[in-house]
Amino acid sequence: MRELTSKWLLRVGSFVLAGVLLWLALRNVDLAEVWAILSVAHYVWMLPLALITIASHWIRAVRWKIFLEALPQHQSHTKPISTLNTFLSIMIGNMANYAGPRIGEVIRIGNVSRREKLPFSAVFGTVFAERVFDLATFAIALISVPIIFSQQIAELWRLLIQPIHSLLLKISVVWWFSGLVLMVGLFVGAVLFVIKVAKRPDSKLFRTLTSFKDGILSLVKSEQRVRIGLLTIGMWACYGVMAYIPFLLLGQADIYQIGPIEAWGIMLIGVLGVILPSPGGLGTFHFVTIQSLGLLFAMPNTDAAAYALVSHAGQMLFYILVGTIGILYLGNVDPKK
Repeated sequence: MRELTSKWLLRVGSFVLAGVLLWLALRNVDLAEVWAILSVAHYVWMLPLALITIASHWIRAVRWKIFLEALPQHQSHTKPISTLNTFLSIMIGNMANYAGPRIGEVIRIGNVSRREKLPFSAVFGTVFAERVFDLATFAIALISVPIIFSQQIAELWRLLIQPIHSLLLKISVVWWFSGLVLMVGLFVGAVLFVIKVAKRPDSKLFRTLTSFKDGILSLVKSEQRVRIGLLTIGMWACYGVMAYIPFLLLGQADIYQIGPIEAWGIMLIGVLGVILPSPGGLGTFHFVTIQSLGLLFAMPNTDAAAYALVSHAGQMLFYILVGTIGILYLGNVDPKK
């Protein structure tokens, strides 16, 4: 009961955060003017945007398939992992994320686990490894942001670093020390617990932890690490193009001198908004993107809001459409076949 309450509190809190940040992002925006901007947009760019979006997630699905096929639990299977299953599971999961932060991860793991006859914990481990790998890639890519916007370092500091720096200064040493002690205590306790469980290989928990470990190590065990790296580069390149096309769609690229490289930087800053715990980046993405476009390109709130709304709403509608098609298709396909 307590766990259920915590989940609902987290979900409600994420929607509250999304609502507050969405209000902050749009409070000084003339929505009628935004609508006027959208009414004269070049929607011919929607087709290449949709194709690039499909390509980015198909690449992610192929990469996840490689992780899954490296699992020891898959070695006895005669059939390869279905890329269509992994792709549709990702799209259904992306759609579900708008109902609550990270709900879609559980759904896509469960769907692939059931259809590919793999332990849930092992599939979960592959997703964990995938996310850690993406986080490391994102951290490396972030190095390009101050290089791209070298003339606006002060604005970047004010937008991204200063709020965090000010918050950290307000937290007393006592709280820092208490938090550190708590984290170390929890870590040591978890390690001791796992060691204790490891002494009982017949336990269900031991088997679960072992298959989860297999999932985490799927990247290391895979013989296609070079291919994984190339797919990751291709996936992030697609993300950059997906960030650039809305500028072309709205006719803003020439006006504000935003090219593919600048769009790449804006995309990376926008990812920070998606990482925050809100459903599908709702509110957080809009706030971060509008603020960054205003500070870096002196873009008026209406133009920046139009870009944020087109980027986010277009992607959300695409996920809902493809996710719904995925549910209907997989619902008519017997997972036992």
